[in-house]
Amino acid sequence: MCIPAARPRLADLLGITLSLTCLVHCLALPLLILLAPALGTWIVTPEWVHAAILMLALPAATLAMKNGWRRHGRVAPAALAATGVGLLVAGLAAHEGWMALADPETADRLLTSLGAVALVMAHLLNWRWRHDLREHLR
Repeated sequence: MCIPAARPRLADLLGITLSLTCLVHCLALPLLILLAPALGTWIVTPEWVHAAILMLALPAATLAMKNGWRRHGRVAPAALAATGVGLLVAGLAAHEGWMALADPETADRLLTSLGAVALVMAHLLNWRWRHDLREHLR
């Protein structure tokens, strides 16, 4: 069982892990498929993966940013996380065909990748400011 002080740290770790997983999924998998066409028929991700990652990333980001703000009082990580989640939602919308786009596959990869990078940056910034010793000495 996690002690209460460890929960925000775990939320940041979970958020970073999920965001990096999303980034690897969006960039590495298509590159692997592009470089090895024979593997394309063996590596298939289910359609629900995008939505599942988003549904895990949203509460992790919310918890981490809320607890980080309580500790360091800076809104930048939360704003960056909200931008990242918004880009992930837009990527999911492109993936599902909910947006009228000329190239939904490219839009999905671009939006999702940018969202994942924004979330990783938000969690890392939140982590840094939450654990910065100088912050606690002022």
